[in-house]
Amino acid sequence: MSVLDCFKQASRRLLAQDQNSLFTGSDPFQIKMQTIITEAALDLAQHHDWMALTKQCTLTTDGSTADFDLPADYGRMLVKADVHSSIWSVNYQAVRDLDEWTQLQRFMPSTIPGYWVIYGGQMHLMPVPRVDENPCFWYVSNNLVKAADGTQKPLFTTDTDIFLLDEQLLTLAMIWRWKQAEGLDYQEDMQNYEIRLSQIATKDHGSLPIRSNRRGINRLGIWAIAR
Repeated sequence: MSVLDCFKQASRRLLAQDQNSLFTGSDPFQIKMQTIITEAALDLAQHHDWMALTKQCTLTTDGSTADFDLPADYGRMLVKADVHSSIWSVNYQAVRDLDEWTQLQRFMPSTIPGYWVIYGGQMHLMPVPRVDENPCFWYVSNNLVKAADGTQKPLFTTDTDIFLLDEQLLTLAMIWRWKQAEGLDYQEDMQNYEIRLSQIATKDHGSLPIRSNRRGINRLGIWAIAR
């Protein structure tokens, strides 16, 4: 179902009208809905680690590089994010903040395989990984839309674009957000949206955006087994 189909469904509910276009139209209703659809899609992507948006990145290591560009479609790490080593039975540890990263650079403890942090559009590892260690991690892509030719992109731009997540959720989001923007009663419509969102997220096997401290490893050093 295209984004135009979603828009048509919402328009019938809201205005009892059929719409023949969305992104090629200049009607105030169409223009406002373009913004609402974009906001709704971006919010949905942040709500859950959707399997449809989850991808794996493998870093190619040469024994001298410690800083790696993120994928072009990188959106964010999974909530339960880990960087996996291909030669050690334990994972890289995420640093708490850049201050800790600075301290580690000055006083590197003997932790195997090491630490990771993301800043400046790159994944940084410490110490420098071995040749062909090729660590990998899962991430959420920022490409939420599929074009008619099959390519993926971050936002809707044409009527034939397809949402990579649940289209009914997108339609319900359009309805309550438009009513909210117009100063109308939207509580029941928002509740319908939230019920559908909970149902879809429960069936999906990604992780919800609730972070917890899962690591009990002493940062002064750990034992590990090389694979």
